[in-house]
Amino acid sequence: MKRIIVILMIAANHICAQSVEFNVSVSNDTLMLGNFLEVKFEINNGNGKFIAPDFAGWNVISGPNTASSYSFMNGEVNQSSSYTYYLEAPAEGDFIINSAKLKTEDAELKTPPVKVVVIGNPDGKRQHPKYKSEERGQFPEIKKEEQPTKKRKVTKL
Repeated sequence: MKRIIVILMIAANHICAQSVEFNVSVSNDTLMLGNFLEVKFEINNGNGKFIAPDFAGWNVISGPNTASSYSFMNGEVNQSSSYTYYLEAPAEGDFIINSAKLKTEDAELKTPPVKVVVIGNPDGKRQHPKYKSEERGQFPEIKKEEQPTKKRKVTKL
């Protein structure tokens, strides 16, 4: 009986074992000056110590913003976590986002470096984000005439 339990545990471990994925994505590869860039590092089916790049040459507006999920569906286990940063370039030019690292029990994984081109923006235009999460993060400006006015009731004593 003990042998059967051990064999089942080894088989379950083998079935559930999936390769670890460590990826980086950016909202735009070309950015207009004055806009922000979303950089997301995603870890799928693994865990370990995340080491962010130094973001040299960038202004970090926000981050790390973390998210994680775990699901067990039809005998399949999926786990993911992400680290998101919002960056702003201080000037025009070519910028590199260096590799991030993930230290696991078995190995050290790295993301590839990402090149982002920052161009001028003399008209101050806002770029339309490619990610839905960026759309939720940007709030529309309220114009003065759209602001609701409250009428106060004044009672004299």
